[in-house]
Amino acid sequence: MKKIGIALLLILLPLACSAQFIGVGAQYADAKSRGNDFQFAASLSFPTWHKKNPMNTFISSGIDYTGGSSPVAGLNIKPIQINSFLSESLFNNNPYTILVGCDAGYLFNFKNGKDGVVITPNIYLDYKFFFVKAGYDFNVTGNEQQFFVRAGLSFGMGSFKSYAKTEIW
Repeated sequence: MKKIGIALLLILLPLACSAQFIGVGAQYADAKSRGNDFQFAASLSFPTWHKKNPMNTFISSGIDYTGGSSPVAGLNIKPIQINSFLSESLFNNNPYTILVGCDAGYLFNFKNGKDGVVITPNIYLDYKFFFVKAGYDFNVTGNEQQFFVRAGLSFGMGSFKSYAKTEIW
């Protein structure tokens, strides 16, 4: 297992260097009496497909790491993240960014839960260098689930929008 983790890290490191969204903060998720409900959270994602479309949707890939005691914590490799910014006018006319999305990936749970395929519907909000993300993790193969709220510092769309006129056209 350790060799697989090192190999994945080496494969994903070049992708991390070109990440468009980087976030570090804390996560609240019910640990179900297994430990602390507040956990460290880090994430990065990079766009893989973004063309103008009527649904205002883009696809990205990324990884999340949450260290802690909740049932769905660990390294989550997400090859597909489908997000929508809802409307061009909402995105273009406001200093904050709202995204509604659904992530799918594979979780390597190092402590309290089971490894497995995880699906995460979520809502993401950022303003300048701050973000809040709320969602629900479903570990489909491990039969575990949790509601979570993450907050912290980010470098993403909100950062770009605060320094340059960023519009979707």
